[in-house]
Amino acid sequence: MRHWNKKLEKSLEEEFNRLEAASRDVIPPSAPPGEFENIMAEMERRGIEPRIRKELRKRK
Repeated sequence: MRHWNKKLEKSLEEEFNRLEAASRDVIPPSAPPGEFENIMAEMERRGIEPRIRKELRKRK
């Protein structure tokens, strides 16, 4: 069983390293202008309060 776990761990490590190397050169596209504001407006319309605001209120 230990041998299988080490073999699986090694293959996962290799896969992670391969994906990390492949993703280094990828530049994510920027969000369309006003996208954040649209999301915040929709959340407000639905009555959803962003989690960070709740956490900040609890700390005060």
